[in-house]
Amino acid sequence: MPDTLSSIREEVLGWLRGDFAAESDQPLLNAALNDAVEDIWSSMMAVQLARFFGLDSPVTFSLPSGAERVQLVSIADPATPVTVGQVAGGALAARTYRVAYSYVTESGSETLVAPTTSFAVSLNNVAQVTAPAQVAQAIGWNCYVSVTNDAALMGLQNQQPLPFGVPFTEVLAGWQDYPGAQQQPGPVSAASQATPAGAPPPSANTTADNIAWITQMEIRSGDTVLRSWNQHDLNSDVMRRLGRTVASASEYQSYAWDLLNGNRLEIRPAAGLALTPRYFYIARPRRLRYGQAAVPYTHISGVHEFLVNRAVARMKLSVDEYEAASAWSGMAEAVRQQIIRSLRTEDWNKNTRITPHLF
Repeated sequence: MPDTLSSIREEVLGWLRGDFAAESDQPLLNAALNDAVEDIWSSMMAVQLARFFGLDSPVTFSLPSGAERVQLVSIADPATPVTVGQVAGGALAARTYRVAYSYVTESGSETLVAPTTSFAVSLNNVAQVTAPAQVAQAIGWNCYVSVTNDAALMGLQNQQPLPFGVPFTEVLAGWQDYPGAQQQPGPVSAASQATPAGAPPPSANTTADNIAWITQMEIRSGDTVLRSWNQHDLNSDVMRRLGRTVASASEYQSYAWDLLNGNRLEIRPAAGLALTPRYFYIARPRRLRYGQAAVPYTHISGVHEFLVNRAVARMKLSVDEYEAASAWSGMAEAVRQQIIRSLRTEDWNKNTRITPHLF
């Protein structure tokens, strides 16, 4: 069973012997674990990049004719409206809801919402939203509803990402429009517990927050040859010169690109025709927000132990237990060196090994 933010946090709490068990301490524990994940990721990445290619590499995207800018995403915006039904329950009057959903990642980044669905709920019934189809990279989905059937008043109705394969049923007290009395989701564990208008729908698809950088961009031409496009700084002479040219309507036209803010590609010159390039990227670990989020890289020997030791050291330091913090930090550093040695061993050049009868 994979480690999750919740399970590894419980293990850290066990080593802390009851300290930091209050609900208000959980964000601090999450921050310590997220810091540890990013710390060991940086160390491991420095010795073996091949471990950190995005699992969906290469990613193919569409570049329309005339485009010079593309917003990257790791999860496409949903295009299929949600299915809504009703079941008997409660004592609410008849009403019409406007419902939509988005896909959400372990960090809380989201797609835009799908096209909305209007649904009339009968007297003494509650709405039931069918879970959308599961997609890669998404930890779950968010449900947005407007009780008054007004798209401008749609609000988030769940506190944790909803699981795939399970319908989301309206609470007996009913859903609320945005804005409501409670503006942000609270730190609760039950995904089905309603959040009265926790937030409005997202205004942008932010799911590219797992891209650290792009290592290679290429396009396959009609003769099956892969042609690489080179990266240059946006303000470089190369990009300036290409920005003053007009691309030909040929798949063999050369382009240059730059990645800005980790999620936007600038292409020069503007595309001369519709293209479908692809890229390979190095994955950045998202900072985990939800208890069910899987902790990355724990399949690498030693990473689990490092995360626990590093998090315990940080928590001990926060209550001025300097000797204990130093001891736990020392153990974490010893494990870090063990992980690095292991990765360097795996990274040996296989061509230096002699295979009998090969020559």
